[in-house]
Amino acid sequence: MIKGLFKYIAVFFIALAVFLCFRVVSEFISKDAMREHMLSSADKMCENSVGVELMKGVPGSQLDRYADSVWLNIAWHSDAKNPFSSAMWSSYYILRKSYETDGANRDLRDTVNDDREKNIEYLRYWHGPVTIIRFFHLFTDVGGMYTVNIVLISLLYVGLLILMWKKSLLKEAICLVVSLLMVGIVFVPFCLEFVWNFYIVGIVSILTVVWGTKARYKRLFTTFLVTGMATNFFDFLTTEILTLLVPLLLLLAIRSKNAPTDEKLSPLKISLKSGILWAVGYCGMWVMKWVVASVILGTNAMPYVTGHISQRIGTSTISVGNPIKALVSNAITILPVGIGDLWAILTLVAIIILICFIIVYKKKSIKKEYIILYGIIALIPYIRYLVMNDHSTVCFTFTYRSQMATVLAIGLITLEMVCDNTPKKDRKKRKN
Repeated sequence: MIKGLFKYIAVFFIALAVFLCFRVVSEFISKDAMREHMLSSADKMCENSVGVELMKGVPGSQLDRYADSVWLNIAWHSDAKNPFSSAMWSSYYILRKSYETDGANRDLRDTVNDDREKNIEYLRYWHGPVTIIRFFHLFTDVGGMYTVNIVLISLLYVGLLILMWKKSLLKEAICLVVSLLMVGIVFVPFCLEFVWNFYIVGIVSILTVVWGTKARYKRLFTTFLVTGMATNFFDFLTTEILTLLVPLLLLLAIRSKNAPTDEKLSPLKISLKSGILWAVGYCGMWVMKWVVASVILGTNAMPYVTGHISQRIGTSTISVGNPIKALVSNAITILPVGIGDLWAILTLVAIIILICFIIVYKKKSIKKEYIILYGIIALIPYIRYLVMNDHSTVCFTFTYRSQMATVLAIGLITLEMVCDNTPKKDRKKRKN
């Protein structure tokens, strides 16, 4: 046990060092090297308002151009003379503070065109995407990044589905496809704000399928630790819980299908250990970000973030959300419910049909432990909305995607209730 603990500690600090170096290295990229493509990006940002709906009247298709402009603005400002402090402060230029207008877009264009100096810090945003944005702007603009996202996201998830099919997880793959479609995966590549978690989900899911089918649980537990850290480093408060819940659901589905009955590691233990290690990685990375920032900057970084925390959970005086509003806003945005009333009615009908199907075709022997775990996981996104109610109210047009885990969990519950998940070779032996 002690040896295992030291291993996790070593992995944590090695990953922390890698993430820190990854963020700092891009500070040495000069503005002149990025200028042409950053100007093009700024012009493209100004072509639309901060909230763009790819499908008119469908909130779930909205892109957050405000956040993308802020990302680009931070990426534009660097200081090779003080790379560590520059990376920590993540400062940028702002003049127009209104979120509802295209102020952030115009601020980006002004600072790139006129070399206006950064005037506000964004300490909590010393995140990995800034390095990626700066690197890509040596070769292309934000439009090119969106195109790369389309290609890579498509390859990533097609590869995952093919792998699942080859590992005899076809039904589970169908459930995954449905969950991706219901959270608008087709819109995800067009926004730098929330695309990163979907990269992490895809990569970790592939590792889960590969190692889960071979019962390599120790590797997966370490992966969940690093995944929590990577989630905090690349994305904070959009769909963070997906990087835990989706791979965990796939791992449980694999174990339900393949694990021997005398397996010592129960599904509950797998879930708890995976969840705890992910949480340690996520929260530990969050804490270490401020510790590292405080050490490098020679100041106490915590006052910069405590007000932000209270606002996001709805306890500050400027909070605009409430738990019920957060819950409802996200629930009705999921596709196809968010398309319109007719689609909402059809979704309700589909749910009723699914319930009737389960009742009629329910197996005599079901694995209750898995169904309970799937049910608990299905509820976690809604608990997140209640706890982080202010953020979930303001940003429901992308936080609703956390329900991908809910949809996938419901699909897996259905499979557990009505399908024989015994591997084909074992079914043949049983028949003989």
